[in-house]
Amino acid sequence: MKSWFKIISWLFVSLLVVGAVTFLAIKYFDVLMRGFESVKGEVIRQKNRFFGGSCCDFGDDDELEEAEEL
Repeated sequence: MKSWFKIISWLFVSLLVVGAVTFLAIKYFDVLMRGFESVKGEVIRQKNRFFGGSCCDFGDDDELEEAEEL
């Protein structure tokens, strides 16, 4: 009898935790997306800094337009 009570209580607690996390994710979806975009932008900047070089670094808009014409 006690083992069933433990199983049922663990299931209830698990359901409660999953529901609370889901509710918070839905409620603060815009905050999560802004954070995701911020992290994604930082990763892209780091990648460009790591892999970037003089061949791909366009400082002026004129240089960018010339590269697009090619």
